[in-house]
Amino acid sequence: MKKSYLSILAILMFTGCASPTHPLDKQGGAPFVSGELVHDRGDGNLLVLEAPDRRYEARGFTVERHTNLAELRKRYYGVNPKHWNRIFSGLDTDHVTYSIETVAKSADGQEISCRVMWGGAVKPAGVCTDQAGAAFQVRFE
Repeated sequence: MKKSYLSILAILMFTGCASPTHPLDKQGGAPFVSGELVHDRGDGNLLVLEAPDRRYEARGFTVERHTNLAELRKRYYGVNPKHWNRIFSGLDTDHVTYSIETVAKSADGQEISCRVMWGGAVKPAGVCTDQAGAAFQVRFE
C-alpha cells in the first residue's frame, strides 16, 4: 500500500516538472527552418529560432499572464454565476491569455525581436521583426 502511494507521488512529481514546449510550425511564411518555445520555467524560459544561416536564442524572459476580469464579469456574473466564481477564483484558466516580448540574439550579434501570445486552446503565435524592420509571422504547435 505504501509503495503504491510513493509510486503515484513520484509520477506526479515527474509529470509536474515538465515545462510546456512548443515546436515551431514551419508552414508559416517566416524564413525559419526550425525552432521552439519553452515557457513556465522562469529563468529557464527559452525561445529558439533557426534560419538556414543563423540561430537566434532568447533565455530568461518573462511570461505575462492576463485575464480581463471586467469583461468576463459582464459576460458571466448574472448569466452563469458558477462559471464566474470559477473564473474569479482562478480555477477556470480557459480565459487566461499569456504573452511574451523578447529579443533573440544570434552568435554574431544579430537580433530579432518577437511578440508572441497564446491562451486556452489557442497555440502560441506572433510576429518577429529583424533589425532591418522586416516582420515575420511565427506560429508554434
